[in-house]
Amino acid sequence: MSQNKFINVMISSRNNSEFDGESLSIIRVQLKEMIEKEKFFGKELFKVWINEEEPTQSFDEDIWDKCLKEVRQADVVIALYNGEAGWIRPSDTLGICHAEVLEATNVARGKVWSITLDNSKISEKSDHEKEANQKFKTFMEQQQLFSKPVKTIKTLKTEIKKTLNDAVINLMQKGVREASRNKGNHGEALLWKNMNYDRRTKAIKKSIQEAIDINGIGIEEDKNLYLIFEEKKVLVVVHAIPDTLSIASAREKVGQPFLDDFTKNKLLHDDIIGPIHIIGCHKSVSETQTRNILGFPDATILKDSFGIYVADNIQKIQMVFIEKCSDSYSVGYGVQNFLEWLERTSEVGNLIQRAESRKKIISVVAEENKN
Repeated sequence: MSQNKFINVMISSRNNSEFDGESLSIIRVQLKEMIEKEKFFGKELFKVWINEEEPTQSFDEDIWDKCLKEVRQADVVIALYNGEAGWIRPSDTLGICHAEVLEATNVARGKVWSITLDNSKISEKSDHEKEANQKFKTFMEQQQLFSKPVKTIKTLKTEIKKTLNDAVINLMQKGVREASRNKGNHGEALLWKNMNYDRRTKAIKKSIQEAIDINGIGIEEDKNLYLIFEEKKVLVVVHAIPDTLSIASAREKVGQPFLDDFTKNKLLHDDIIGPIHIIGCHKSVSETQTRNILGFPDATILKDSFGIYVADNIQKIQMVFIEKCSDSYSVGYGVQNFLEWLERTSEVGNLIQRAESRKKIISVVAEENKN
C-alpha cells in the first residue's frame, strides 16, 4: 500500500447555519481552499474533506455513514461548534455533528480540535432539536473541547491556521513518541531502567524541573519552582514514582504529598499561590490509582495524553500525574502536553482559582499548627 502523502483534515460543523452574516457552507468551502493552498517546502501538505464535496446534499443513511467514515480516516478533525448538533435521523437522538465528534474522540481523542463560533445564528424548530443540542453541549463540556470563542470570519481563519499548526506539531511529537515505544532496551531508557528507585526518582524530578524551564512558563527561585499564569506565580512541588503504582514501595515515595502543604505557607506570599503537585510516574497510571492517592473518590479527574489531572473541589488540592516517564524526552513531552492541555481546554482559570483557594486553606492550617 502506498503511503498517504497528505495530512487529511475534516471540518465538522452544521453547514446551513450562519456565522458572521455568512452561510457556514460557504465559509467551509473558503476554509478548505485556504488550508489546501498552504505548502510545506513547496509541496501540498493538507487535503480537506467537507460534505459539500458529496454529489448530493440530501441527508440519508448513506451521507451519515460517509461522514463517520471520513472521521475515522482523518488525521485531524476540526469541529466548528456553534451550539447545533446538526441533522438528526428520525430514529436517533444525536445530531450528525455530535456523532462526528463522538466518533473522532472514540478513534483518537488527540486528533480532535474545536473552535467555538460566538457570532452564529441558530434556530431550534422542535423539542427534538433542543434535546439534541443540549446533549451535544454536555458532551463538549465533558470532553473539555470548548475554546475561546471567535466572532468573525477573519478571526476564524486565523484560528484555523493556529489550530492546524498546533495539531501538526502535536501529531509529529506523538509519532516520535510512538516510534520510540520499543526503546526500553537501549539508550537513556535502558539507563533509567538500571537505576535503583532513589536514582530514578531524582532523574524524573530533575527532568520535570528542566521541562518546565524549557517551556518558558516557569522559573526557579531559591530552589523552588513556579509556573507563571496570568501574572500569577503558582508554586509547584515535584515528585516521582519510580515504578508502577501497584508496587507499594514505589508508591510510598509519594504517599499523600498534599498533607505537607501547610509547611510551604511561608513561600506563599504576595502573588504566589498554590501549591500544585506534579508527579512523574515511571509507568502508566489509572484513575483508580489517583483516587487512592487522593484518599476519596469525589474529585475532578481528567485523563488526557499527558496522564491524569486531579482536582479536589473542597480542599482545592491539585495533582498532575505525568505518566510513562521512561527517559528525559518522555518526561519533557508529558509536561509539554500538560501545559498545552491547560491552554487548549481553558483550564488555566480553574487551576488559578483552586490555587488561590488552596493558599487560603494552607494559611489557616499553618496557623493552627504553629506549635
